[in-house]
Amino acid sequence: MRFRIASLLLPALLAGCGGYVSFGFGTTFGSAFDDAGFIDWPGNVSGERVVDASNHAFSFYADNGCLYNFQTGRENRAFCLLAGQNVAAFGDMRIRIVNVQSTAGTCIAALIDPTTGNFIDIQLDQAGREVAAVTAVRATPCV
Repeated sequence: MRFRIASLLLPALLAGCGGYVSFGFGTTFGSAFDDAGFIDWPGNVSGERVVDASNHAFSFYADNGCLYNFQTGRENRAFCLLAGQNVAAFGDMRIRIVNVQSTAGTCIAALIDPTTGNFIDIQLDQAGREVAAVTAVRATPCV
């Protein structure tokens, strides 16, 4: 079974401000998993950690590319990377993993809408399922 202990993630305040335009999808949680590592994102000061607009931490498993949510301690097998890409599929939604500028001036990997370039925010609904929303906050990619 996969277990990860959520370590403290130093807040990486994301540049920008704005409201939300939201839409969400249901999830499928796995129950029994082999223990595999996470994907490291080159140029990301947080290594394997990827953040959303609210600075929640996530990672993607190296073996199947599916999302691990540090808030819930669970894997979401309905939210996985497309083969050989830095793009995840979550229902009909596509989410790009991009290194962006934090307000501290470092590069952090974040969940970004590929169409608008805006941050994605992932919240939990009342049943504990991930709900993804495209925010109005535009990301500044690292150069």
